[in-house]
Amino acid sequence: MNPTIAGYLWLVLASVASAAATFLIKMSSQTGDGINLARLMWLGGAGSTYVLGFVCYSLALAKLEISVAYPFMTAVTIVMVTLLGSQLLHEALSPMKVLGLLLIGAGAFVVAR
Repeated sequence: MNPTIAGYLWLVLASVASAAATFLIKMSSQTGDGINLARLMWLGGAGSTYVLGFVCYSLALAKLEISVAYPFMTAVTIVMVTLLGSQLLHEALSPMKVLGLLLIGAGAFVVAR
C-alpha cells in the first residue's frame, strides 16, 4: 500500500478513537456527581481509547508530515464529535455549526496542499 494512503488511514483511525474517547468522557459526566464506579468505567474506556488513538497517530506521523497530519486529524475529529453529539446526544446541529464544519474542512484541505 502507498505509504501516504496508509498514513491517512492511520489518521482516520486516530480521529475515530479521539472522537470516541470524547464521547465516552461525556457519557461519564451523566453518571451523577462525584466519583463513582460507573464514571470510572466510562473514563477507563475513554483513556484506553485515547491510548489507541495515540498509537494510530504515531504510526501516521511515520508516514506523513506533521504539518499535514495534525490539521487533517483535528478536522476529522471535530466533524466526528459534532456528528456524534447531534446523532447520539440530540445536540442541535445549526446552520452555523454546519458552516463552521465546512470552514474547518476547507482549512485542513488548504493546509494539506
